[in-house]
Amino acid sequence: MMVQTRNTRVLQRLINMLVMVAIGLLMTGFSAAESPHEGLQPSVEKRFAKQTDEVPDFQRHVTPLLSRLGCNGRACHGSFQGQGGFRLSLFGYDFAKDHAALTEADSGRVDLDQPLESLILRKPTDEDIHEGGQRYETGSWQYNVLKSWVAAGAIAAEKPLRLEKLEVLPAEIILTEEDNPEQVELQVIAHWQGGVSEDVTPLCRFQVNNTAIAKVTAEGMVKPAEVPGDTHLVVFYDNAVAPIPVMRALASRPAGPKYDWQGNLVELKFAKSANSVKDASTQIDSLVFQKLNKLGIRQSAVADDVTFLRRVSLDISGTLPSPQEIRQFVADSDVQKRSHKIDQLLNSKAYNAWWTTFFCDLTGNNTQQLRNMGISQDKASLQWYQWIHDKIEKNVPYDEMVEGIVVATSRRPNEDYLAYCKRMSKTSRDQENDSFAKTKSMPYFWMRREFQEQDTRAISFAHAFLGIRIQCAQCHKHPFDQWSQDDFQQFSKFFTGVSIGRTQGGSKERAAQIKKIYQDLGIDTEKTRGGMLQRALVAALRDGKTIPFTELLVHAPKMDLKREDRVNRGKRGKFHETATLLGSETIDLTQYNDVREPLMEWMRQSDNPYFAQSIVNRVWAHYFGVGIVEPADDLNRANPPSNAPLLDYLAEGFVKNGYDLKWLHREITNSRTYQVDWVANETNANDRRNFSRAQPRRLPAEVVFDVARQAVLNREENRLYRNKIDGRSISIPGTNLNYGNRKGVPTSAFALQVFGRSERANSCDCDRSDETSLIQTVYLQNDRDIHSMLADRSGWVAEIAKLRNQSGLAESEQKQVVQLQKQLDRLNRMVKTKEQQGDSKQVEQLKQQRRKEAAKLQKLKKREQEYEQQTIPLENRKLITEAYLRTLGRYPTDLEKVECEKFLVGEQDFATGLRGILWALINTKEFVVNH
Repeated sequence: MMVQTRNTRVLQRLINMLVMVAIGLLMTGFSAAESPHEGLQPSVEKRFAKQTDEVPDFQRHVTPLLSRLGCNGRACHGSFQGQGGFRLSLFGYDFAKDHAALTEADSGRVDLDQPLESLILRKPTDEDIHEGGQRYETGSWQYNVLKSWVAAGAIAAEKPLRLEKLEVLPAEIILTEEDNPEQVELQVIAHWQGGVSEDVTPLCRFQVNNTAIAKVTAEGMVKPAEVPGDTHLVVFYDNAVAPIPVMRALASRPAGPKYDWQGNLVELKFAKSANSVKDASTQIDSLVFQKLNKLGIRQSAVADDVTFLRRVSLDISGTLPSPQEIRQFVADSDVQKRSHKIDQLLNSKAYNAWWTTFFCDLTGNNTQQLRNMGISQDKASLQWYQWIHDKIEKNVPYDEMVEGIVVATSRRPNEDYLAYCKRMSKTSRDQENDSFAKTKSMPYFWMRREFQEQDTRAISFAHAFLGIRIQCAQCHKHPFDQWSQDDFQQFSKFFTGVSIGRTQGGSKERAAQIKKIYQDLGIDTEKTRGGMLQRALVAALRDGKTIPFTELLVHAPKMDLKREDRVNRGKRGKFHETATLLGSETIDLTQYNDVREPLMEWMRQSDNPYFAQSIVNRVWAHYFGVGIVEPADDLNRANPPSNAPLLDYLAEGFVKNGYDLKWLHREITNSRTYQVDWVANETNANDRRNFSRAQPRRLPAEVVFDVARQAVLNREENRLYRNKIDGRSISIPGTNLNYGNRKGVPTSAFALQVFGRSERANSCDCDRSDETSLIQTVYLQNDRDIHSMLADRSGWVAEIAKLRNQSGLAESEQKQVVQLQKQLDRLNRMVKTKEQQGDSKQVEQLKQQRRKEAAKLQKLKKREQEYEQQTIPLENRKLITEAYLRTLGRYPTDLEKVECEKFLVGEQDFATGLRGILWALINTKEFVVNH
């Protein structure tokens, strides 16, 4: 038997080797000389192995070689200060600057008279002292490339060539087990404008994103590393960044023990076969299965009803299901009940509030940034929140909602400044904020205090609506993407057409209109300034008067100059005529009244690679704790999606369905992939990026605080919690965390800070933290917020304690029942006797006394009957079950019931015991984790 097994393994390895050889032959065409690409130039490594008359190209050969050698890296001449008086552009691609630095007169770096004396030949070969050490040998192909370029005059083309495509072969690498470590050789082909194709493998830089799975040499040889899994290999050349998937299938052995969040050993469920197509209920599942099958990973089983219900309720509505809801859902036999529950949650008030908060995070609704608006910061922040809330509640298409922000203006068409101030004054007195929420535009995104510079606007815009971190290109070539500094500068021109405060009519018109407003208010601005002026305006607004408002203005774009330049030199801004969209066309700005309009048009194009994908990826990350691209706000070529077909499917479907956010929520949550259990099988215990099982994730800050409150509410308030949003942490509009407190509603700024609520201060999704910390544990155990909730006199513990005290009859009352019954029997006999005697007056007195005693007895018996028919569970074990449903959303195990009942019985005071059980459940890891 052992021999058969060993022979089988040997045969399998042989088959794997033959398959890899076949793939390599097909993909690489045996060698560059036999490549299927017609006219493919061999690599410079071959062409310059010996002296040749060929002249290397500065962009195609010299600059990439310097990058490959590390010359323009951060630690060398690419650093901000350079090295030894010689500075190159970081990561290259500023060809003019680099050429000027290399050929600088009297620098000796390039000696046209004596090429062999050039420092770019002598220093890297260590003929002269070089801090970077020897980079290549004299006579090597690298030496010959640089020598030939210098000898030919060290020239560079005035206009850079356009690299059409960087092709990497093979396009996908599947490695076998570690004990059969064959290598895969890469070939990289550059396709230039004009039809020139060249093997540029020796000029490329290679990077593996996860070196525990695979490793790559400087020459492009890929081999397996320590662990199975998947990653990407990234190739850098010129401005191109080309990733290819690298997978190392899981070995056929268990992944080892798995522990739950409470530290208990979980028995692994062993998979017997690959993921079956029949198990895929949606296209999402099919695309996930395709990837998992390549890795030899089997998806976990579908989660049970209680796990699914808690997970989807928290994800969609930021709210726990009530105990009654859990019981009804579990008892429901409808096969479509999960889909129906998803629809119900998407129509809840909590969904509207929670996803409004999601988009306030995304767009940067920061209260502290909304100063000098004419209204209070809190009011402006609330209007921002209510505007988005209105769009979420109405399920306005995402592109329309974004359009209302991107091309927002303060004034309506043909509205002058005075009319605008009157309208805004009236709107600001609207306590419900309905009038502002229903407007087409939401200009506050552009009116933040930090948004005065066009570069800041470009960075924030790219983060919010494109999901990319472009800020690196502000100073140099982006290290992980195609963007150069020129790309950034071109893109930032689209943000020069807006400003804050001025009017289209010019300063004279504005001065006249403001003067009239202040005159009508009776305010002398020479005497009333600063805080005194602000308080006077707030009082005037409250009294129903019109006050001046800051406005967002749209004008012809001009270059932002530093304030000192404008003041000291009197410079006027230059008007831009064109600007280039990221990776797309150049736009004639003179054709637009608002230069933000082409941005919106570009984002709506069906082939836009960022707009739809960025929001789809972020929503996916919300549901799974990890994006298809991770981090979710860092879409770049060196950080490709873990499942590109999946991201493409969702983005294309999102666009085809009219940017319908609820379609996206339904598509994700109705999939088997979303509904699988968190418990691992023997294949997926270490999987974190391919969605083979649910990843337990800590609840967001607002949800932690809200569900802690929800767990202790009385039965009726708990049942209605999902549709009662006032005072909920998920509905705090801005970044003033004490906002609810000022309205007399209990919220906790401290708790939200401790659990990492987004500060909305930076262009990064990392402003919201899901990390765990010791102080979070201390808060849940000891903070007065938690203990005040548990001790609430209107809460569940108090409600149950009161009912238990009032239920049934006390011993004295039971004796009273017996005595009353005897008294009634005696009165009945006496009435009968007096009736026989004909004493009607005495009979009436006895009957009246009998009615009173009967009423007393009836009252006591009614209480006893109500207790016997009581629908509220008051027995210890039923109350323990109720506590588990309220907090963990599941039924307790038999062991948990026994242990909790021991504790409850052991407490002298029942309420203290029940409160202790709730406290213990709130302090479990399971409570603050969505699984």
